Amino acid sequence: MSNYEVAALKKGLQILDLLQEEEFLTLTEISTALSFNKTTAFRLLSTLENMNYVIKKDKYFKLNEGKFYQGNSTRPFDWTSLKTPYQLGVEESEGVYIGILEDNDVVMKQMLKPPFKEPFQPEIGDRSPAHISALGKVILANLQPAELEGISSRLSLSQATDQTFIDRELFEQHLDIIQKQGFAIDDEERFVGVRCIAAPVFYKDRVIAAVAIAGPVDKMKKTLLRGLTNKVKAVSKEITKELDLRY
Repeated sequence: MSNYEVAALKKGLQILDLLQEEEFLTLTEISTALSFNKTTAFRLLSTLENMNYVIKKDKYFKLNEGKFYQGNSTRPFDWTSLKTPYQLGVEESEGVYIGILEDNDVVMKQMLKPPFKEPFQPEIGDRSPAHISALGKVILANLQPAELEGISSRLSLSQATDQTFIDRELFEQHLDIIQKQGFAIDDEERFVGVRCIAAPVFYKDRVIAAVAIAGPVDKMKKTLLRGLTNKVKAVSKEITKELDLRY
């Protein structure tokens, strides 16, 4: 150690560096990673929290980005870094998707396929009309009325399969049902032979994305939909929590 180093300051900066790399960690994880005893780590984190450099949410600590990002500059969501979608994929052995709404389309931001070890890059970035997928429908259904009105008037309601909604009045009624039940099902509306279940993802009480599981209709049988729907809804809530912790 240099004669000019201040040990406590150095340890505090090491915590900030660690949180920049790992984004959110518990007290135990921080003390273990940096080989600090818990009392030292707690005192340093309390000081950083009091000075507004660190924010504590539940048992997790994260950087206060307001201290490091100025003006309107914020980090975009890194959808491929989320942990929760992998759990759903491994448990159900079916494809897991995260999509966001851009104009009238759903844009794929995460796609997971067996063996669920890394994102399936070939499909990330794909676009499709919002009205033909469970992802798009559940996002539309949870928009604010003014937002939905502006987008709905621009939807072409083009037909992808015989099951696609092409009647505007019926589609709007369908969205009302989706909003009330908290999930959407795409029953061969985009691809023949494929069934999909999606639930909304929120950030600061605003829908920003949706998560879905999709698979062949002979595997995702109608008798299994209730259980699968509950799992997708639970995962959407966990992703919402994970986003809140990260951002």
